[in-house]
Amino acid sequence: MRAPRPLLVVSCPGRTVASTRQEVSRARDAGADVAEVRLDRWPPEERARAAELFPSSLPLLATLRSRAEGGEGPDAPDVRAVELRRLASLPFRFLDLERQRDGPVARQLGAGPADGPSLVVSEHLPRAGGTDASDLLRPTERPARGWVKLVTACDFPDFWQRLLPMVRATGDAGPFVVHTTGPTGALLRAWSRRFGMAAVYCALPGGTDPAVEPSQIPVDRLLRYLDTDSARALFGVVGHPIDHSRSPEIHSRWYAREGRAALYLALDIGSARDFAEAVEGLVDGGLRGLNVTHPWKVAALSLASRAGPSAEAAGCANTISVEGGALRAENTDVAAVQRRLTELRASGAWADSSAVVLGAGGAARAALVALSALGARARVLARERSRAESLAREFGAEVHEPSSGAPVSLVIHATPAGRADVPALALDWSGLVGPGTQFVDFVYRAPHRFLEEQVRNRGGTYEDGSRLLVYQAAASYALWWGEPPPLEAQDESLREDLCAA
Repeated sequence: MRAPRPLLVVSCPGRTVASTRQEVSRARDAGADVAEVRLDRWPPEERARAAELFPSSLPLLATLRSRAEGGEGPDAPDVRAVELRRLASLPFRFLDLERQRDGPVARQLGAGPADGPSLVVSEHLPRAGGTDASDLLRPTERPARGWVKLVTACDFPDFWQRLLPMVRATGDAGPFVVHTTGPTGALLRAWSRRFGMAAVYCALPGGTDPAVEPSQIPVDRLLRYLDTDSARALFGVVGHPIDHSRSPEIHSRWYAREGRAALYLALDIGSARDFAEAVEGLVDGGLRGLNVTHPWKVAALSLASRAGPSAEAAGCANTISVEGGALRAENTDVAAVQRRLTELRASGAWADSSAVVLGAGGAARAALVALSALGARARVLARERSRAESLAREFGAEVHEPSSGAPVSLVIHATPAGRADVPALALDWSGLVGPGTQFVDFVYRAPHRFLEEQVRNRGGTYEDGSRLLVYQAAASYALWWGEPPPLEAQDESLREDLCAA
């Protein structure tokens, strides 16, 4: 028998009565079951107006998170008690009480009338696996109505070794919620039904509002995934760092458009060993496919038992598909570059058959495979000449000499330079660009725009990586679902998700 779907609780980030009422309406329209009002975020004068939240279109959960546990509310138990008793007199359906600070209030309300608020007994811990966590999840700690809630920071090694065994052991002991912060946060929320949790805390729909907790998943995406008794499909993108990724927005939009009960997560995994361990656990938890970005593209190929022709040619993979429990690797960056260069040729923007590739990593490898398939003459410029020479030998290209002078018709930038964590490019590429040069960047929505500025200043045409991202996403989607998303859906992603023309 499948566990029932957990209650979907949307945490409202608003700091006033008016903004929170609007957020509650949005949460209701997206299918939420409960709206959490984070009253600790409200200034005192707004908290005094909390009664104006009623009547409400959704049941409300009142939370006064202390600073000690990551919120903005008071820590002193006596100050909290006064405020919490006042909130309990209002028609909130649920009231969050912190185990370490609110014991007297919890005992008083727990012994009160049945029409009072149900209690959420919560605790936020800095790390998983401590004694306090085990104590909180004991049946004796559970309120008569409501649930216990544990939130803890957790990386992937702790996730597999400590956190999941603790969650599994909780079993049928009573209503509980366990959430994590950090790189595993979204995954445990996605698996909330699998482990029989009473509720899962979500973000507002759409994915554009700042979430109260970065690990929260937009409620509309999670509802589509959890609210089915048939097989649910889990996908994601893995890298380090991963905060910049727009892939969850792109794939989630396509899933919603096509009515697919699927969920796509961004997973920040910090080592090749953690990546290998995570893939094994993810497959056990229903994974259907992964996109892989810097720096794990070579590792992705080594994990697979089979590889498609583009992955074999590139010597790395950006896409993993789970087929009958086995992993198949492919490189859809190759298809994306080839598709875009074919368009540039057809439009006359790339007039000859030569190009220079900047970089020597996975993206550079994909670009060289695509250029070879198009019969183009390629040169490689990398920070380390030895790596450029090795890549040139492998792909039948040449090493670019910075002193060679004349601008070229096409430059493909295949390093992470321009992202938030890479504010400079340590290459002498200035002589490559002039009037008529088409500069195609793998980096999209670059916070550091020095490449774009320098290309335009030299009379070249700059294109960021938005199209390459959408094109490789479409190719990955086709591998996983048997057909690509409609062209109009791809164009919509370029316009709405990435603001590209």
